[in-house]
Parts: sequence; C-alpha cells; structure tokens
Amino acid sequence: MEESVSMAEHNGPLDVQPETEEVLEQRALTSTLNSFLVYGKAAHYNLTKPRLAALSRLSSRHRDLLTPFYSDHLAAVDRAIEYNAEFLKLVARYGANEFEAPQDLREWEGATSFQLEQTRSSVKQIYRDWSAEGAAEREVCYGRVILELNNLYNRERRSEVRVLVPGAGLGRLAYDIACEGYVSQGNEFSFHMLILSNFLLNHTTSEKQFTIYPFLHTFSHTSTAANQIRAIRIPDKCPATFHISTASNFSFTAGSFTDIYANIEDEADKWDVITTVFFLDTAHNVLEYIDVISQGLKNSDGTGYWINFGPLLYHFEEEQNASGVAVPNDADRQDGVSIELPLDYLISVIENCGFVFEKLETGIKTTYAADERGMGNWFFDSVFWVARKRKSGD
Repeated sequence: MEESVSMAEHNGPLDVQPETEEVLEQRALTSTLNSFLVYGKAAHYNLTKPRLAALSRLSSRHRDLLTPFYSDHLAAVDRAIEYNAEFLKLVARYGANEFEAPQDLREWEGATSFQLEQTRSSVKQIYRDWSAEGAAEREVCYGRVILELNNLYNRERRSEVRVLVPGAGLGRLAYDIACEGYVSQGNEFSFHMLILSNFLLNHTTSEKQFTIYPFLHTFSHTSTAANQIRAIRIPDKCPATFHISTASNFSFTAGSFTDIYANIEDEADKWDVITTVFFLDTAHNVLEYIDVISQGLKNSDGTGYWINFGPLLYHFEEEQNASGVAVPNDADRQDGVSIELPLDYLISVIENCGFVFEKLETGIKTTYAADERGMGNWFFDSVFWVARKRKSGD
C-alpha cells in the first residue's frame, strides 16, 4: 500500500487569492439587499415567536391573566412586521435593479445578523429623516445648519454656493439644503443608507405614500401597546413633487468620504461649505476627516466654512476595546486603529489645522431616532460649531 501524502506535501501550498474590491463590494451589496428581503421572516422569528412560546409555558393562572390582550398584541405586532416587510421588499427590488445586483438570487450573499440589525435600525432612521413626527428632532440639528447657511448667504447668492454633506445617510439634510437654493451634494458609504435614500429620493411619488412601524422592534420602555405599533406615514415631503430650481442643484456620491474627496484633485479647494452632522465620530482617525475637510474647502479668500453638529460617540472605540490586550509585536499594528479625542483636544487640533471658530456651542441636548412617546431615550450633549478656514498664507 502506498504511503498517503498530504495535499500540501503533494501540491505545495494552496495559492489563495484575496478577493477583489469589486467582489467584496458585491457581497456587501447583496447581503444588504438580502437583509431587506428576509426582514419579515427574521422579525417574526426573533420578536413574536419566542414570546408566544414563553406565553405557552406559563402557568394556567398567569396565562389567564394575560388573555387575550397579550396574544392579541403579538398578533398586531406580526401584522405591523408584514407592513415593514412589504415596504423593504419594494426597496430591495428597486435597489437590486439600480445597483446592478445579480438577477439570480442564488448568487446573493446571505444576510448576517449585523446586516439585519442595520435594517431594523434603518426603519427608525426613515422615521427620523422622512416623517412629520421626526421634524422636531431634525430641527435641533438640521435646522441649526440651515439657519447658519442662510445667515451666511442671502438668497440671491445661494445658487453659486456649493455645499458638501458627508455622512448624508438617507439624504434629508442634503435635500433640504438644495431646496433652500444651494448646490448640494450628499456623500454616503453605507449600502443600507444608499439603497434607502435612492428609493426615497427617486421613487416616491406623493407625500405619506407608505406606512412603516418603526417602534415595534423593542418591547422595553413602552408606555402603551398602541404606541409600540403606531403607524408612521412617509415621506412628509416628496422629492418628486417639491421643486428644486435646477437638477444640477442636488447630487449624491457613493463611497468613502476620505477615498472620494481626498484622492481626486478636482475636489480640492472646491466647496464653499462642508457640513457634518452626526459624522465626525464615525472616523477611525478623526484627523483624516479634518484633513479632507480642510483640503476640500475654498481657502483663497477665507470664505470656506465648516459647519458641524453632533456628539463624540466614537464608533470604533468598542471595536478597539474588544480586540484584547496587544502584545509587543502588535505595537505598530494599524488594523482597527481608532483615535478618540476629547472635545478640548479636538478643538485645538482643528485650530492648528487652519480653522477659526466663529461660533461654538456645547451641551446641546439631542436625541437620535428617539421614540418621543417611549419611556427611555438616550440624550447626547452635542456640540455645534461654525469654523472658517483661514486664507492661504495667513
């Protein structure tokens, strides 16, 4: 009998090629689309099915105390899930077509638990950005930005003022800025946000066209059963029917803010205003964001402005904390690096990068996609500033 030989000994080491950027991007796209398609099934499985099972295991006395209203409420949650699911399937259909996903769904990447959580979160963000009920929350941040823009530029000048909105999310701020008469461009990296914003901006035909149920995903901090399953109509303002002066006033780019706006020569010294809302703390390295903002703003005459609003909830801090204790050989490792600056250091760095703060407000109480009827909401102490880029040579 011949001696067995391992594949490595026989063929040499396997030549595993890294996946191309295009392949990785398609996997991310199709996984996101799949998370829209399987939202309903996953929501039933994770929200109502375990609670119905728990109800069946209760003692007869406890079941009687909850009958029939608890099971009726779970049935109502199931119906609300189906409304969300049908809306998200429609979004996925348009998204698959416009983002050129493979027609054969068997080629799609499966939805991960993270993607499903992002989809649930996105439903609440639609409520924040595109419903009448979200207007009060938007006014605290978007309203401040637009008021400051309008203080800087009178209506006659606005058609010549270029405003960039990185981290544009579902596109509401960039859209509202365009409606004020500015040349507005949103930029977004997340496929969840890109697919949903594309649908809301380009494929809604009337106000309050769709119904969603953004609060059904949690049973905690709920004052009444009706509040948990209350319907929200979207959009409160329909882009298809609300006039923007010229089509060139509003555009959207897809991709990393630093990749797009740091590496293209045409993007330098181009923008009159860059406005960042709930964005700075999404950086691995906030100094890179500052550099790209500084590079993109006009600086020949000292009229380039950076308007910022938001907290400093650094998104990658938990990832870094969870990575474990580094050993000496890891000391220079760059993967997962996150730089988190306190506000006073951040302000000092921004000034050293050539900005003059013309307005600075701190401690602004802010919520994000909060349920105004809920019993528990997280409040941020946000910062707002208007910083002017100094003239070249100053």
